[in-house]
Amino acid sequence: MVKRFPFPSTYRFAQFALDAFTAGFAFYLAFPIRFEGSVVPPHDTIAIVLPLLAIPGRLLTNAAFGLYQQVWRLFGFKDFIRLFNAVTFFSLFTLVLTRLLLPRWWLNFVGVPLGVSVIDWCFCLMGMVALRYARRRSAQQPLWRRRQRNEPQKRVLLIGAGQAGSLVAQEVRQNPSLNFKVVGFLDDDRTKVGRTVEGIKVLGTTSQLVAIAQYHQVKEVLIAMPSARAEQIRHIVALARGTSLDLKIIPSHGELLRDRSLAPQAREIQIQDILGRAEIHLDFAEQFDTLFSSAQEQVAGRTILVTGAGGTIGSEICRQIARLAPQRLLLLGRGENSIFHVERSLKRQFPTVEMTPLIADIRHRDRIEWILKTWQPDIIFHAAAHKHVPLMQHNPTEALENNSLASAQLAALAQRYGVKSFVMISTDKAVDPRNFMGASKRLAELLVKAQAHQSNTRFLVVRFGNVLGSRGSVVPIFQEQIARGGPVTVTDREMTRYFMTAPEASQLVIQSLAVGKSGQTLILDMGQPVRIYDLAEQAIELAGFVPHVDIPIEIIGLRPGEKLHESLVCKVETVEITPHPKIVAVVGGIPDFQAAEQAILMLQNATQNVNDSEELWAIAQQCQTALESSNCLTRISTREQRIS
Repeated sequence: MVKRFPFPSTYRFAQFALDAFTAGFAFYLAFPIRFEGSVVPPHDTIAIVLPLLAIPGRLLTNAAFGLYQQVWRLFGFKDFIRLFNAVTFFSLFTLVLTRLLLPRWWLNFVGVPLGVSVIDWCFCLMGMVALRYARRRSAQQPLWRRRQRNEPQKRVLLIGAGQAGSLVAQEVRQNPSLNFKVVGFLDDDRTKVGRTVEGIKVLGTTSQLVAIAQYHQVKEVLIAMPSARAEQIRHIVALARGTSLDLKIIPSHGELLRDRSLAPQAREIQIQDILGRAEIHLDFAEQFDTLFSSAQEQVAGRTILVTGAGGTIGSEICRQIARLAPQRLLLLGRGENSIFHVERSLKRQFPTVEMTPLIADIRHRDRIEWILKTWQPDIIFHAAAHKHVPLMQHNPTEALENNSLASAQLAALAQRYGVKSFVMISTDKAVDPRNFMGASKRLAELLVKAQAHQSNTRFLVVRFGNVLGSRGSVVPIFQEQIARGGPVTVTDREMTRYFMTAPEASQLVIQSLAVGKSGQTLILDMGQPVRIYDLAEQAIELAGFVPHVDIPIEIIGLRPGEKLHESLVCKVETVEITPHPKIVAVVGGIPDFQAAEQAILMLQNATQNVNDSEELWAIAQQCQTALESSNCLTRISTREQRIS
């Protein structure tokens, strides 16, 4: 092992020497330049002595300003500001000392001429900046030359000559390992056309994309507009359709928060980029500091249990929670492989968070009770559920047992073992359901909320629409069908659905802790529903094909229990605002506890003894009607609101 001594390194001595030479040489040059080649007698002593004093003075000032803690090969704008301040401070100090202070004590002393001081300041600043910039360029040049010899650069066209485009151009220039060459910008602001950004010309507008790309032999186009609207991206995709151009996009502002480097984050355009609704970020922002800090305070330092942690939503909830520094994160799931992969992924991202994988079926009461008794979680996020509508139509007892009865059992155990908050994840299919999956989730909502009566545990339900990219959802199915050459199947040309991304859904679940009162159901503002037929066409276009020409779209008709349009609020519910402008609460009262117990007994008996689907459906509807009945509904008490 090499022992380190508290002396400056050879590299640091080189920095001192170069700056010392620059400081002395700048002062020596300032006098003959100011006096046109000669130094007048009153100043000849100053011209000899002051440069000798300027060398240690400049070095001490630079050291005081932290200039020798900088890495010269990474010299940037902030480093320049610090250098500017150091050089200016010493020049002003020299002027004050020699022209104001010393003449008072030494009457015959002639101060440094103002012109000499200005010239010295300019030369010193330019010289020191030049040294650092030369070091930076020398560090980049060898890699640049190797890249030129070994691998041709990718010629890239940037769309968006704004701040993001400027940052991408800077990063490409500063990081030759990216192996990009930006040939120009495109921007729809015509006042920018013909001008330059970061020394790169704005060649035209986006409508000229194909012609400009062909002229400059560009194969890759990068959309550098993180706040671009969906219609803008759709327009660019339409222009590139039928060409060999490879379109990529800089992520949204929310994604950029995770990594400020822009160019390496460029990714393929995804469905959510062109849905027509900007992604909602419920992150911890300054404008909602009080609201969001309360959610963070409830998670930080606590033990959090997530059921269904191996699923799309459950794993994303775990990822968002891990950012908030819980004391322990319990990952509960039935599938060992999914829990194994999620735990590994989370440990790579959050090595300081203590995590415990738990393999269990939420229907097994003894196992779940042991987990709650052993680990004593403060908060439970209940994401475990069967979600596929057609499968649950064929297996209704599974839907009722896993989604309804197991949720009610988990909520009851949470109350018994002192869980502070219980958040259940629901779906828009629970609104006035027409299928077993929706009915089972609606019953789960009602049975969980029934536990809110006279309970110290806060029970919340979070309801949202389809999650883009989740396993078995429509987008992966479309992509699989496109990869096979089609056809892409759509049940009905007019069918619509609400969509949101997994980060949006998981952030809503966590933020429910900040805004939700016990017994409430919370919904995210998901904008307007999206027509599935349009989504199919866009998925085909993003894959580089022409809908109905390269890939056909086939209408197969509604499946049993499937709705043409989903809604977010039941007929018996009313909407209330919350402190968050993008989250609303729907309130329909809380089912009576005795009614909930009777419903549980009916469902248990039905799942064990009834095999006929129609009879099971009738029993499920009877239980739902009883729970929603006005005779069983009560408003949340003042005591419970105080608890929440």
